[in-house]
Amino acid sequence: MLASTVGALPAAAQETRVPGTEARRIDEPVFGGQMVVYEAGRGNAREILLVHGIGDEAARDFRDHIAWLQKSFHVVAVDLPGFGQSDKANVLYSPGNYARVLKHVADRFLRGPFVLVGHSMGAVVSLRYAATYPEDVRRLVVIDAPGVLHRYSVTSQYLAHLGLEFVPPAAEPLDWLTNLARKLLAPLEQLHLDPQFILSSPQLRETLLGADPAKIAGLAVVIEDLRRELPKVRADTLIIWGAQDTLAPSRTGKVLALKLPRAQLAVIERAAHEPMLEAPERFRAALEPFLEHGLTPAPGTAAPMAKHGDASCQRERNRVFEGEYYSLSLDGCQRVQIRSARVRELRIVDSTVTIDDSRIGGGETGLYARNSTIVMTGGRVVGDVAITASESRLDLAAVEVEGREAAVTAPLRSYVVFSLCRVHSPRTRGEVHEFYAVTAKNPL
Repeated sequence: MLASTVGALPAAAQETRVPGTEARRIDEPVFGGQMVVYEAGRGNAREILLVHGIGDEAARDFRDHIAWLQKSFHVVAVDLPGFGQSDKANVLYSPGNYARVLKHVADRFLRGPFVLVGHSMGAVVSLRYAATYPEDVRRLVVIDAPGVLHRYSVTSQYLAHLGLEFVPPAAEPLDWLTNLARKLLAPLEQLHLDPQFILSSPQLRETLLGADPAKIAGLAVVIEDLRRELPKVRADTLIIWGAQDTLAPSRTGKVLALKLPRAQLAVIERAAHEPMLEAPERFRAALEPFLEHGLTPAPGTAAPMAKHGDASCQRERNRVFEGEYYSLSLDGCQRVQIRSARVRELRIVDSTVTIDDSRIGGGETGLYARNSTIVMTGGRVVGDVAITASESRLDLAAVEVEGREAAVTAPLRSYVVFSLCRVHSPRTRGEVHEFYAVTAKNPL
């Protein structure tokens, strides 16, 4: 059996990789190669499994924290196949396949339910694992997870970081794969490739991704659809995010905190995509109490909202609106923030707006947008027609959209990206994770 091969690495190799651990090279049955597993604190009853992100540092990303974790935990860390000292190949390094690899490791090295900690790509793998094998995971820690949102949302910076040039512009959700095909695959006249098709083809992985494990794994993470998986996660979950992360924006952490059954978000100030390396003491201060005691009690009832009646903004920048409004009209305003608000009628014209944790609508039309860009996270939009958009771009994440007649109508073509949204209308029902070009002829 493949699982039977376990061998200790030479002492020099152990020391150069993850100090203080014992490293073993094992056969893994998913990709058919060998991988390296690191152990420390083997005599401890509590157990923790650490899963790294993309990069050849691999398990070394956790080296500073293994030193204190091993005092009270049996620590297991891995170099996932494709990274570190594990074998590399032109294979499909997807979160689902990596979860199967981790199951192989857990069954061999761990005795019972354990704490699962994943960073970046490893965070998405860990979410997939916790949904697939919920009985294995005692507590879950998710650190700066890329993807999660729809790939036409804010994912381009993460892909560009990995050297993938065929990425969608962040503010222009167009069919980037069609553009990719015209640029790179014109001789084959294949103009409508799905990313999954690229990933499933060894030839296309070689041609377009250079058979590079980082690019294969990065693209696979960005297209991973977790809408059906997140509700299956039963473990208490701590989400840790670097406040200055530009590769996986903190908006994603907010969405995960809203969509996971039992989760809290901890933001690490003055840290970016690798808070455990960039701010190790603040990272430990966020992680350690969760390991010891689980989630902290939820805060009490929020203070009553201030009532403002009707309000407007005309050709201004950086306005912030909070509280309760009967109507709010924005005309020619840029970088407006609407947060923790309740607005019965919201009208947005020639403006750019972010909306967080707010309830919009209640009458005929909840939100009207013309020639505007709107990014909304959390909250709800309701109405006979929830959203009417004209030549506008909307990026909605973890938003409930309820339209008694229609969820979205568009007299002039508009683009809507839904990430893990719940939509209810006569035409569209359920959890939606899609990109739509909406016109007068095809409302949602």
